[in-house]
Parts: sequence; structure tokens; C-alpha cells
Amino acid sequence: VALTFPLIKNLLKGWDMLTKPYFALDVFQTWREILRETESSHVVPSPDNMDPYDRLVWEIWMPIFRRAVTIWSPRQCDPLINILESWMPLLPIWILDNILDQLVLPRLQYEVDVWDPTVDTVPIHAWVHPWLPVMEKRLEVLYAPIRYKLAIALNSWHPSDSSAHKILEPWVHVLTREAMEMFLVRTILPKLAYCLDTLVINPHQQQIAPFEWVMAWRDMISIHHYASLLDKHFFPKWLQVLQNWLSSNANFNEVTKWYTGWKGTIDAELLNEPLVKRHFNRALDLMNHAVSGTLQPGMRENVAYFTSTERRRASEVSTRTSLQNALTAPMSVSFKDVIEKLAEDNGLLFMPIAGQKQYEGKALYSFGKAVVYIDRGVVFARNMDNIWLPVSLDKLLELAR
Repeated sequence: VALTFPLIKNLLKGWDMLTKPYFALDVFQTWREILRETESSHVVPSPDNMDPYDRLVWEIWMPIFRRAVTIWSPRQCDPLINILESWMPLLPIWILDNILDQLVLPRLQYEVDVWDPTVDTVPIHAWVHPWLPVMEKRLEVLYAPIRYKLAIALNSWHPSDSSAHKILEPWVHVLTREAMEMFLVRTILPKLAYCLDTLVINPHQQQIAPFEWVMAWRDMISIHHYASLLDKHFFPKWLQVLQNWLSSNANFNEVTKWYTGWKGTIDAELLNEPLVKRHFNRALDLMNHAVSGTLQPGMRENVAYFTSTERRRASEVSTRTSLQNALTAPMSVSFKDVIEKLAEDNGLLFMPIAGQKQYEGKALYSFGKAVVYIDRGVVFARNMDNIWLPVSLDKLLELAR
């Protein structure tokens, strides 16, 4: 050891670790096999009880790495990451802990402290996220100050600016689901609500862009928040505009196109939400009511056909969604669960019939107006002749109403 250390120290003299991360790897690999006496651990050994290879790394390699860290710019993360990824298999565990906790993390913390999202042109995820494979949970101490600074920057943000989505999207799979949702509800959702509150709904000259700004966040904000957002800040005035329009001798062909156009701006999953579905059904009711007294030839029939078609499509979407959920759900989900979800999605009551005798040992349920039982993944309904027949989910919905 007394002869080896000076030789290796001389070999590493003048080594620029940041530009030549792979230099001397083979040398240390060889000496590791020769000098290693005990396996390293997270416990820091005493100077008098240090493994010879650990001492080689600590006394010869570490001073060079420390110098590299002092001149390294955290916003240029790749050079230091390349060093650590190359050398990690050869670094004792306690030395790697020291590097990450005492050298790298403080530099990153300082850089986050001086980072200003309102003026910095490089997004912070570009120089923080590459550290995830190396630092893992150590990076979590950075997330709170990052969220705090982003929240302040978003105070003056408007949904017409798409850059906020690009900045926040990379954090969706880094932050916990709860932390990300809380952040979005606090910073983004109020802005989207204000955007909807100030949206002017004009059937004759509609500016759709503000609504598109709101819907651009669908991939990041959970569906129940979106349903509530539309329920409170969009549909009330949308229905009011429709009602006013229908009361002023409206052209029903234009009304149905307007209805279909707005419905087309909302994705199928959100359309299937009970809150959203309820408002579109209310619009169909308003249209049917308005056309009931019209003298325009064929208009009553046309609107009646349109509304029945829309309701049927909504029912079909709900059925497909229930079936898809059943196919992708864990095996523990039963067919009865599928029927329960179908009833819930369509506003129907599904429950056991109290005091009713079983049919061939199968419990009987009410599904809306229908009486059914379930046997081996098939639903049976009783017809007018008191005969039990297997039915599809579409037919079941038809019988239930």
C-alpha cells in the first residue's frame, strides 16, 4: 500500500475528471480486486479500521472529485452524472453516500434557492430530473421549494399561455399523485375557473379558444375535478344561453349543430361523468320542450329523433365504458360489480329485492324497472310472460327505463 498509493496519485495528477470521466477506471478495478478485504456498507469506518481499497478511494480519488464538484455547474448536470454512473460500481457505499449527501445535494439545493422561474429560460426539470436515477429519494427535499416558486410564478399566469403546461407536465410522474393534485388544484384550477367565468357564450359568434385553453389541462387534472369545474363554471350559463335562444324563435337545425359542436369539445371519458351527462340531458329536455309547440313541419319529429339518438349514444358510451372497465379490471371484480357500475352511470337503482324468494337459488335484484338475476357472468331478466331470458347490457338498459 505504501508503494501503490504514491504511484496511483502520480497517475491521476492533472486529471480533468469532468471531461475524462472514464480515465483510470481499469486501474481502480484492478486494485479493488487486490486490496479489497471487507465488503463496504453505509457505515462510515474509523480511520484506523478502514479497508485498504476504501482508503485508496478516499485519500486519492475523492480530493480530485471534490475539486471537480467545486467547478461544476449544476445546470450542466451531465458531466458529473457521467462521472458517478461510470464510477459507482467501484465506489464504496459509504463514500457514495458522502458524495450524494454532502457534495451533490447541497449544490443542487443552492441552485434551487437562486433559481427564478420567471426569468430563467431553462426549465428546472432539465437539470434536476436527470439526477433521479442516481439520487432517487434524496431529491425529495428539493420538491417543496420548487413547488413554492412555481406557485408564485403562476400567480400572474393566464391559461392562454401554454408554457405552464410544458413546465409542469414533466413533474406528473415525479411528485406523488397527492402532491401534484394538491398543487394543480391550488394553482391551476382557479385560473381555469376564472377563464370559464369570463367566457362569453354566443351561438352566433363563438370564440372557442378560451374553452380550449381550459381543456388543454385534461391530461394532468383528475376527471372529478374537471366535472366539478364544468358543473359550476360552464354549464349554468351555457344552459341559460340555450334557454334564451330557444325562447326567441330559434332555428332548431342551428341549435342541434351548436349542441353537437360543444359536446364534441369534451372527451368521451368526461362526457360519461354523471355531472356532465346530467347537463347535456338537461339541454335535450329544453330542446324537446321548446319544440313541442312549434308549427314548423317535421321539426318536432326531427328534434325528438335527435334527442333520442343523443341519449342512446350516451347510453352506448356508458355501456362500453362499463365493459372496458370490466375487461381491464382485476379478476376480483365480479359481473355484479359491472352491473352496479352500469346502474350508477345511468342513474338507475340496482338492489336486492327485499323478501323476494330466490329463483333457482339465485338472488333477485331490481335494476330500474327490470327484475334480474345473475348466473355465471350472464344477466337474466323476466319478460311480460314471466319467462326468464338472458339479455345484453343494452337490452337491460332498455328494460330498466
